[in-house]
Amino acid sequence: MHPSTHTAPSALLQDAGRADIFQTLIRFAILCAFAAMAAMAWTRNVNWDEFYFLSHVHAHLNGHLDRPLQTVFVHAFGWLAAIPGTEIDQITAARLVMLAFFGGSCFALHRIAASLTDRASADIAVLAFVTSGFAIAHGGSFRADPMAAGLLMGALAFVMTTQMRLWQGLCVAILCAFALLVTVKSALYFPVFIAALVWRWEDWGVVLRSLAAAVLALGIAGVLFYFHAAGITPTEGAAATENLSEAASVSLGGSGFLPRWPELSLWLMFSAGAVALAVAGIIFAPNKRLMVVLALFALPLLSVVIYRNAFPYFFPFAVPMLMVAVAFGAHALRGGLIWKLSLMLMLASGVIQTQRALSEGNAAQRATLAEVHHLFPAPARYIDQNGMISSFEREGFFMSTWGIATYRAAGVPVFADLIDTTRPPLLLANRAELRNALRPAGDDGQSLGLMPQDAQTLRDSYVHLNGVIWLAGQDVTLENGVAEVRLPMPGAYRVETGAAIAINGRPAQKGDVLTLGQETLEITGPQGNKVRLIWNTAGRASQTPLPETGLYAGFWRL
Repeated sequence: MHPSTHTAPSALLQDAGRADIFQTLIRFAILCAFAAMAAMAWTRNVNWDEFYFLSHVHAHLNGHLDRPLQTVFVHAFGWLAAIPGTEIDQITAARLVMLAFFGGSCFALHRIAASLTDRASADIAVLAFVTSGFAIAHGGSFRADPMAAGLLMGALAFVMTTQMRLWQGLCVAILCAFALLVTVKSALYFPVFIAALVWRWEDWGVVLRSLAAAVLALGIAGVLFYFHAAGITPTEGAAATENLSEAASVSLGGSGFLPRWPELSLWLMFSAGAVALAVAGIIFAPNKRLMVVLALFALPLLSVVIYRNAFPYFFPFAVPMLMVAVAFGAHALRGGLIWKLSLMLMLASGVIQTQRALSEGNAAQRATLAEVHHLFPAPARYIDQNGMISSFEREGFFMSTWGIATYRAAGVPVFADLIDTTRPPLLLANRAELRNALRPAGDDGQSLGLMPQDAQTLRDSYVHLNGVIWLAGQDVTLENGVAEVRLPMPGAYRVETGAAIAINGRPAQKGDVLTLGQETLEITGPQGNKVRLIWNTAGRASQTPLPETGLYAGFWRL
């Protein structure tokens, strides 16, 4: 028998064996990425709006929720309040839930890609998504984005791969309704659903049932939102119609062309391998209809041209369906140089992003939260940027860049009335505007974003304790042996002084706790003596210094 009769089957077996090994390695890399993301749920620095997201849950439980739009999720996360520990422990549990939603996006992506190409190419599409820019760091963060992406991708998997029978259509309607309730940015997926219908165009039954599911989704969303909003009294500017109008005018086109170019640039750098295969997939699509479909899959990402809030966490929401084009590119270029380089870039990106994300710890945040809860075992009112002590009632506006811009545009000082009305004994200077208001660099009272009147009000109302923690009170020096003080709010204050003093003629010494009002107090004592009146907390302050800056890692920039 001629040797060639045996070499062909042997070569085929070897190729199949190598393919199986390669597919196993790809899946192992994906598993490693998920393991790293799970570890980060405990260790990664908590971003501002993760705390803000959690504060809505507690506000709902305490009956203080004041905005109906994009807060329906609170009904599903009330159990977080029962998690022992601080807010970070609750966010850790929530992040694991978000990781499950991220996994749902990956599963749906694989199902769609495998139905159009093959399982090996679908595996590469999932790897491309997991290692794309910001996915490892933010794909499982406690925000609306992972939830909405998981829900929308699940709906698309049904539309793209099933006959949309009754139960499947109901699933699509429910998934889309909840996605829209979680965040109105789900509307950015509208072109993707159009693409799905274009792909299924030859099966008019599927198209019509899909359209019926869309109508049902709007109805479900409307009914659920009505019952959700019925129990909420929105504050001024927080009504659903006002929020929608403001979001449309500011988020879409209100900040010019490519408002988040630095983020997009960094995403392109970290996603170079995926982008190369996605472009190849669109170019080498088997037919023009599929080419149009794949191009439409890219439109959520292309919204960065005008979308103001395309921060890093937006990209894992916007790009999953674009990765279907990666599967086509991997299928068309399999084994070639571009294919190999793209895979190497994906793996390198995943390793670099994992190392970068793991290095951003939350130890300082944990220590700060533990100290606050030690000082205030019972919830207290407070001022801060974003609701970091989510289980307490935060006073004041959300100090995002958008919030600061709105506050500056109004031109009205707010903190004097706020402190007089709500009497928050605690302030966390966890944003530059607050920190610079309390510790101004110059003598003019200007402090980045806060108005001079508000900066002065805060300096007259709070004294520094530790780290970002400030408590109600005042520091004075007894010039000529006397000083007048007017405290920001009535309550129990602890006296800190280097020598015996008298307050309104009443003797006081270091460590005394006095109940004082807001009337003007006359303090007398030795000339030059420094006196501090500071809010008396249930717990004694720790002597371990906490950091005043760097509490938030922020977003990566080029």
